[in-house]
Amino acid sequence: MTLKGNGSTAKNLMKPIASDRGIIVGVTGGIACGKSTVSKLLSKKGAIPINSDEIGHQLLKRGSPVMSALLEAFGSDILDESGDVSRPKLGAIVFNDKAARERLNAIMHPPIVERSRSEANRLVTEDASCVVLIDAPLLIEANSQDTVDVIVVVTASTQTQLQRLLERAIEQNRPPSQAEAQARIDSQMPLSEKVKYADFVLENDGTLEELEREVERLWHEILRLKAN
Repeated sequence: MTLKGNGSTAKNLMKPIASDRGIIVGVTGGIACGKSTVSKLLSKKGAIPINSDEIGHQLLKRGSPVMSALLEAFGSDILDESGDVSRPKLGAIVFNDKAARERLNAIMHPPIVERSRSEANRLVTEDASCVVLIDAPLLIEANSQDTVDVIVVVTASTQTQLQRLLERAIEQNRPPSQAEAQARIDSQMPLSEKVKYADFVLENDGTLEELEREVERLWHEILRLKAN
């Protein structure tokens, strides 16, 4: 597992960071690569987290401003008994259907981006010393890479992703299915494409202790950028 800064390429990719505002760091990557763990570790270092997934979950609740669009696109069968959108039901529709997935993204991405970026910009404007962290699995897919100052892509081998997804299914008392796990991986943008946008890449095929050491190095790199 290695932390890779893209060196001179990174300087070309990253927007100039104004000295009178904080830094917005976007963490993205593939499913089961460890994005959330990296975000939690960076938060412990002092980064202020904004979780795009959590915003997305809020938008699936009854009364959400996008609920009517979701029902029109996918029907009332996606609802659970409480009137919220059932993520398993919705996931079963979109994971194996590219067109359905694109419809979902078109509905969900704009409000997620708007809410997360609005909060991030408020924070970095109020405190020029802060590091704001956006955990955004679909940062690149939503074409939102220009809304952050630094892009961190967390990767793992397909074998590692499959193993973690199967372990996750067991933990959630769901029947583990390698075919379903592979379909979830295949439904996403290839990691090889995502890393093209990265300022830093964290390869996460090792232990938690190894990841913690790499996140420590990443944190120092972020602080160094702020100091320059």
